[in-house]
Amino acid sequence: MELIPGVELIETSGHVPGHQVVLIRLPQTGPILLAIDAAAMEIDFDPETRLEDNGVDLDPAGAHVSVRKLFELAKREGVTLTVFGHDECQWPTLKKAPEFYD
Repeated sequence: MELIPGVELIETSGHVPGHQVVLIRLPQTGPILLAIDAAAMEIDFDPETRLEDNGVDLDPAGAHVSVRKLFELAKREGVTLTVFGHDECQWPTLKKAPEFYD
């Protein structure tokens, strides 16, 4: 669902019912995927290596389907950055105010 031009909400139930991620299309940076808890850490993002049941998803099979959907979307859309919801290794690499992605 396009919320506003350049901002798309994508249904990714599995972690919890109704979970959504955000795809933002920026003119300079390109597409950014806010995976949030659909893929909480980078190791969760590859459907081939993701644990089928990681112990934190209410619907592990649904979460696996959602990750596969996001993984394919990222390839198809040329996503330049995926932000994971709980990846402490990624956090230091991300821009923070006053820096920004454009």
